Amino acid sequence: MEMRKEQKCENRINEHLESRLEDINKMYEAGYYMEDDKVSEDLKEELPGLYNYGLCIDEVKAGTFKGQRENYKRWQLGWGGPSDEFRIYENGEVEYWFLDWFDGASRELNRRDADMIKGIINI
Repeated sequence: MEMRKEQKCENRINEHLESRLEDINKMYEAGYYMEDDKVSEDLKEELPGLYNYGLCIDEVKAGTFKGQRENYKRWQLGWGGPSDEFRIYENGEVEYWFLDWFDGASRELNRRDADMIKGIINI
């Protein structure tokens, strides 16, 4: 049986970014940060709250990865194959990265979405 070759990250990233931003916007607009926030039970059943969404927020020093241009803060949302994260650079740019086994793609966020992500992680 022939295995179907997985699509490249470049062909998959837009759908994943859109889904992540939809979730984050719902929680952000509702002020849903922690499990005990006073938001609708429907939203609580659907999403965990911003402080429980993803795996970690950390700093990645310049030079950690080959070709890394500067320090950035990373909001790591998922890990493994695939993984995804937001990268917030010292120059103010915010990128979304979608990575899957030796492949990756990124998108720079527009100002509104970038400001929201920076606000959530208190930059």
